[in-house]
Amino acid sequence: MAISCNNRIKRLSQGLLFKNGAVFFSAFLLCFPLSLAATITAIEDPVLAGVGDDATLVIRIDERVGTCTWYRGAVQNSNIILRITNGNQTEGPKYTHRESLLQPSHSLRIAKATLEDNGTYSVQIIFTSFSQDLSSITLKVQERISGVEVNISKNDVVEYNNSVDLSCNFTGTQETLQWIKDKETLEIKPGIELSNNNLSLHISNTSRDHTGNYSCKVCNAINCNISNSQHLNVYYGTDLPIITVYPKQPILAGSSVNIACTSASNPLPLYQWFLNDTLKTFMQTHAITNITKADEGTYRCVASNNQTGRMSSASIYITVTDAPEPHHLSAGAIAGIVIAVIVGAGAITGLIYYIVTKTGVTRGSGSSGLNEMNSKPTYNTGDKGAENQFVQEEPQYSSPTFKPSSPISADTTINSSTDKTVYALVNAPKR
Repeated sequence: MAISCNNRIKRLSQGLLFKNGAVFFSAFLLCFPLSLAATITAIEDPVLAGVGDDATLVIRIDERVGTCTWYRGAVQNSNIILRITNGNQTEGPKYTHRESLLQPSHSLRIAKATLEDNGTYSVQIIFTSFSQDLSSITLKVQERISGVEVNISKNDVVEYNNSVDLSCNFTGTQETLQWIKDKETLEIKPGIELSNNNLSLHISNTSRDHTGNYSCKVCNAINCNISNSQHLNVYYGTDLPIITVYPKQPILAGSSVNIACTSASNPLPLYQWFLNDTLKTFMQTHAITNITKADEGTYRCVASNNQTGRMSSASIYITVTDAPEPHHLSAGAIAGIVIAVIVGAGAITGLIYYIVTKTGVTRGSGSSGLNEMNSKPTYNTGDKGAENQFVQEEPQYSSPTFKPSSPISADTTINSSTDKTVYALVNAPKR
């Protein structure tokens, strides 16, 4: 905001005497700097402060200050806090003894801020060049969030039978409030309602899904704070039981069997097992060892919840199958097996004999009749004194039969001196 040239000239003319048109020259010099007018820059806007903290409205100026005035609210004399002119400070109607000016920036500090200090502050500066500027800064004073806690109307309720109310209490200036369930932001679904600026939470027709830990988180520009948690416990069940049998049917007599029952419930349900309406056990799993036909029948599991007063049941029919008799061989079958073994052994023996006889006697020096003579065989070719020796690996001999050309009478005399025995060497073919 700049002062017009006419006003500057008027002020000079009232306090000074000018000759030879000096006033016009001075007016020119005063008006020329307006194109380079000094300015005020707010470093932070808005300024945040907690109750009891010191708040500083920081400004930056680019020229020497002649007069600086701070206002609380609009620029008018009734709103003046402090004014300093050429180093001399004066207090205005809005001064509370907690305000001071910081040099050389002429920033305003407010000690121990209160909620009443909230609002807009204006600063007006007339620089030594006679230019002036006006700026404003908003101060937001908030009370720190503290003492956050959650209250709950009931911690334990029965599913579909009750409603629950929770409230978030704290001290401080609330800007935001967030409800949290099990460390995650609570999803607002049908049946969940917020009221009283989100301070109140109502859950109608509670279900098992509402079970969990509830807390609230409150924030403002100064700080955030989270409450303790309240646990909501919803009793439910029992649901329809699920029965499992191990091993699976059919079940053989003499085996071991486990029949288990499971039902969703809070708290855990009480179990009862009945066989054909006769109570067998209070365990969740009914174990049967060495099962027999007497154990066959309808098994019924009853699950009950003593908090909700509800119960449910399921049944299964167990069939016991007789174990098969061990298989014994008849006398005829045994005899057949024995005969087959004997025949097989004979066949194997015959096969071995055939292979041995077919392949012959082992070659080499064995028990040959020739060896028993301890000499190699000598064969007469017909000439006396002429002997040829033949050594053959496997010789075979044959005695030829001679048929005379004419019949021999009974009185025929055979000359032994001329009688000759002829030996023939027959070579057997190699096998």
